[in-house]
Amino acid sequence: MMYFWNNGHPGNHAAFIEEEETILFSELDRDVKACMEKLHSETKELLFLLCKNTYSTICLYLAALRGGKTVCLLPASLDPGLLAHLIESYQPEWLAVSDLNAGGELFGYETFQHFRSHTLFQRRKVGEHPPIHPELALLLSTSGTTGSPKMVRLSYDNLQANASSIVEYLKLNGDHRPITTLPMSYSYGLSVINSHLLAGACTILTEESIVSRTFWDQFNTNRAASIAGVPYTYQMLRRLKFAEMDLPSLKQMTQAGGRLPADLQRYFGEVCSVRGIEFYVMYGQTEATARMSYLPPEKMLTKPGSIGIVIPNGNLRVDEQEELIYAGPNVMLGYAESRGDLKRGDEQQSVLRTGDLAEFDEDGYCFIKGRLKRFVKPFGLRINLDDIESYLEKKFAGRFFCVGNDTKIVILCESEPLLEVARLDTLQRYGLHHSTIKAIRIDDVPILNSGKTDYSVLQRKAGIE
Repeated sequence: MMYFWNNGHPGNHAAFIEEEETILFSELDRDVKACMEKLHSETKELLFLLCKNTYSTICLYLAALRGGKTVCLLPASLDPGLLAHLIESYQPEWLAVSDLNAGGELFGYETFQHFRSHTLFQRRKVGEHPPIHPELALLLSTSGTTGSPKMVRLSYDNLQANASSIVEYLKLNGDHRPITTLPMSYSYGLSVINSHLLAGACTILTEESIVSRTFWDQFNTNRAASIAGVPYTYQMLRRLKFAEMDLPSLKQMTQAGGRLPADLQRYFGEVCSVRGIEFYVMYGQTEATARMSYLPPEKMLTKPGSIGIVIPNGNLRVDEQEELIYAGPNVMLGYAESRGDLKRGDEQQSVLRTGDLAEFDEDGYCFIKGRLKRFVKPFGLRINLDDIESYLEKKFAGRFFCVGNDTKIVILCESEPLLEVARLDTLQRYGLHHSTIKAIRIDDVPILNSGKTDYSVLQRKAGIE
C-alpha cells in the first residue's frame, strides 16, 4: 500500500502550485525529508501545526506523518489565549507557527529553526508524559475555533482509508487539479489535500476567498478543475452569478459541512448538468476522518435533500431510535481532552454513532431528519450551542439560551442590556460573520413538564426552522 504521505508519484509531475511557483513531486519529497530532519527525535512526539493553505504547512504536515509524529492541526488565526489553553492541556513538544512574529517563548518554548514561512519552537523539557500510542497520527478539533480541548484521535490507517475511498468514488487521478477553498485544519479541507495527493494530482494552494478577484485570477491562470465548499461557499457562488461565470477548466464540485438548502441544490444541479460539471453532495464528520456518504451527480436533481449512499468500504444503517450508525476503517480511535489521553488505543472498533437521525428510501438513499445533539454548522464550522450558553453565562453572569441552524444562531436573554454585548463577544470569539448571530430579548423562559427548558418554543420565538 502506498500511503499518500510517502509520495510514490513520478518526480517530474507537479504536486502543488503556490502563487507563481510550481512544486514537483521530487521537490516535495526533498522538502518533506528536510522537515523530517528538523523534527527528528528518538521518541514519538506531538507537534502543534498552525495551518494556512501554504506549501510550508503541507511539508510540515507530511513530514510529521512520514516521520511517525502525532500532529495536531490548528488554524493559524487561533486566538492566542485559546492556543495557550490547548498547549496547557496537551503539552506538545513542538510548535510550528506560520507567523514569524509569534511569541512561542511565552508558552515555555524556545525558537528552534525555520522552514519557509514557518518558525519551529521546541518545548523546554519539563517532566515526562506517558508514551503516545504508536498508531496515533492526527488530532483534529471537534469544535472549530472555540478552543475546547476535545480532539478527535485519528490513526494513520484512518487517514489512508478515507483518502482511498474518496479517490475511488470521485474517480480522482493525476489530471485533477483542485484549488483550496477551505482551511486545512478543517477535516473537509484536509481531505481534499490528502485524496489528491494519493491520486498524484496537483493542488493549487491559496488563502484567497472565493469572493476575491485574485482567487479567480489564480483559478483561471492555473486551470483549476475542482472546487470544494460548504453551504456558505455555494451561497456566495450564487451571489457571484455562478451561472454566468466563464470557467472552462471546472469539471467537478463537491459540497459537505452541513445541509445544502433545496434551492441551492436545485440551482447548482441545473447549472452543472447543462455545463457537464460533476456536483457531489457529501456527508461526513471529523470522527470518520471526513467522508461517510456521497450523492452521485446524476441523482442531484432526483434525490434532493439526500446524503446519498455509503462510501466504498463503509456501511450505514439506522438503529431502533433511528440514529444513523456508520462502520468503516476511517472511524476514529476515539476522543482526547488532554495529553494523557494520547496513550489510548482504538476505543471505537470502527463504529461511529453519528448523533444524526436518518431514514433510507426505497432505493437505499439516506436522508438526515435531524440531530440528537445541539450542534450547528454555520460556514461548515461545527459549533455546540450549549457551549455558547455556558460561555456567556460565565462571562456576563446572566441567563442565556441559544438556538440555531446551519445558517444562523440566535442568542436569547431576559436582560436587554446584555443582548448586544453578548452578540458581539460571541462573534469575536467564534470568528463568525456579523450576519450569522442575532440576539433577542425574551420575557420568560418556557419550561417542559420535566423542568427542562423547552427549546422548541425558543426556536419558534427566534424564527428558527
